[in-house]
Amino acid sequence: MRNSLFTLVLLFSFGFTKAGGVYTNDALFQQLAYVNAEWNNQPEAKQLTAATQITGNSTFNQWIATHLMLVEQTLRNRDVNGLSAQQKQNRINLLNELHGYWQAGTFPINDYLSYKNPVFIDRRGTHCAVGYLMMQSGHDDLAQAIDRNEKFAYVHQIKTSGVKEWADTHGFTIDELAWIQPGYPSTTPTFDLDSGLNGTVNVITPDPTNQIVYVGGNFSGSYSGAACKNVGAWISGFAGWDWIPLGDGLNGTVHTLLLQNGKLYAGGDFTMSGNQLVGRVAVYDIAQGQWQGLVGLSSTVRALTFYNGELYAAGDFSGLLAKWNGTQWQNVSQGFMNGPGARTLEVFDNKLVVGGAFELSTGALRRNIATWDGTNMGTLGFGTLTPVNDLAVFNSTLVAACDVVNATDTCAIAAYENSDWVVKLRGVNDIMVYFQGVAVKSLLSVNNRLFAAGDFECSAGMTIGSDIMELSKTPSGMGDTSLYMCNPLTFTNSGIQALAELGNSLYFGGTFTTSSTNTTNHIAYLQLTPTGVEEVPGEAVSVNVFPNPASNSITLNGGSASILQAEIIDITGRKVLAENINAPVKSISVAQLPAGIYTVRASTKTGWASARLVKE
Repeated sequence: MRNSLFTLVLLFSFGFTKAGGVYTNDALFQQLAYVNAEWNNQPEAKQLTAATQITGNSTFNQWIATHLMLVEQTLRNRDVNGLSAQQKQNRINLLNELHGYWQAGTFPINDYLSYKNPVFIDRRGTHCAVGYLMMQSGHDDLAQAIDRNEKFAYVHQIKTSGVKEWADTHGFTIDELAWIQPGYPSTTPTFDLDSGLNGTVNVITPDPTNQIVYVGGNFSGSYSGAACKNVGAWISGFAGWDWIPLGDGLNGTVHTLLLQNGKLYAGGDFTMSGNQLVGRVAVYDIAQGQWQGLVGLSSTVRALTFYNGELYAAGDFSGLLAKWNGTQWQNVSQGFMNGPGARTLEVFDNKLVVGGAFELSTGALRRNIATWDGTNMGTLGFGTLTPVNDLAVFNSTLVAACDVVNATDTCAIAAYENSDWVVKLRGVNDIMVYFQGVAVKSLLSVNNRLFAAGDFECSAGMTIGSDIMELSKTPSGMGDTSLYMCNPLTFTNSGIQALAELGNSLYFGGTFTTSSTNTTNHIAYLQLTPTGVEEVPGEAVSVNVFPNPASNSITLNGGSASILQAEIIDITGRKVLAENINAPVKSISVAQLPAGIYTVRASTKTGWASARLVKE
């Protein structure tokens, strides 16, 4: 799935259809206009896209490469008889450089702004296409000056001295440079935890009272030197945050952790802690620093929870669901669930809900979801189409994270609505929304927001990412409003297994070693922003916008600070509304805007803030 290559075929015909990832000429033109709105101003654009077929493009980098390839092709064919011999040669040389640039596929990362925008040179020193041409022509000083003074400017907005002269010398017009320059999608910065851990993280459990993050998985220690054997703690101490071991650790993989009354419960594939037999469920007394085993389960434990004051375990062992009665494990399912195993537990509507990969012993086919009321096993609708990896309660609705495909069924996310399970996200590939993957592994419902992680790629508008996203209602005009829209948060180089929130930070762990191009080694975090207008890093700005989604108007509230200016930007990066305000509270009409995703920007005396707005 990752690093997939795209195929480009040139056709000398018009009006083919979109099917299986092939874009019609109109759809292709629209997609390329999202990459760079200058496509609307190019005389060859419509004919060029009508004669071009694209198959397989799924990431924004692939669309940038396609954009640059088509621009290069067109610029080579333009009439340049008005140029001098030297200008013609300079132009050819730089078009050759542009060819190598898009083939390499290394483009800037926009981890500065919350919306798609040009970035002249990113934090890693990667130049945009125009900046790269300047550098290759021996004028990196000009590129660096633009980056210092106008990092986020579109070419037509650049005022740095020397740009027009450089363009003339090398046989380009400013309009051509503006067409070359794409905007880059935003990506949220991520942060490592002291270089991370040396193996997979399966579960993260926060302790907000003591500011501790407990982590379990398959690792022997941290890269900073702490010997954490499959379980450890990230603790804020006198010298800052650090990794510490929990006793002797555990001798096998940890799949689940549960914090309750000063004790940490662990479940997994382990059997020993040091020389002590602990079975597949162990309890760590945090005050005493000792492990104790709750032995008796014969196979992997994947979930633990308390229900009506009693400890339950779910997993691959016989019966799939068991209760600890104080001295031993009791099989409570009595053959009601049959299959590979149970994977998750959640208390909902006064019942214990079990999710996993199994079928129920009922007259009709019911699968992957079962309930326990303390006395009897039961059903919850007909279950989900594909196996369930996690459950969460979001706005009083039970939501399931699932394997994306099972046989001929597809269901990445399902919700229990009107007495049965309804698909809320499946594989989709169109201009505005993209989601493809293997599984959604983890859900987190916090502060009226729903986050999901797993092994997938996704995009919304021009924001792309992988493995971690926020789910929201799809606005009218943006597709099927019964489905969730996936809003990427960042991207990783491999899957995410676990999510947790602590101190307005979203922690995530898994098999990945990099996130947002940073080396993070299996565990990282990103800063959550408010659902209103979010603060731009490094600027002390506090502005809220509501309602969101909005139909007719939005209200900006700067609290004690006056809002000086406000603007709304569409997904192509174009400013569609701007107002001078100079007041702490201001209502702005958005009724005239088409349904879609926008960025609201607002300024106070201390800087700018921005947020995503959904217009219904």
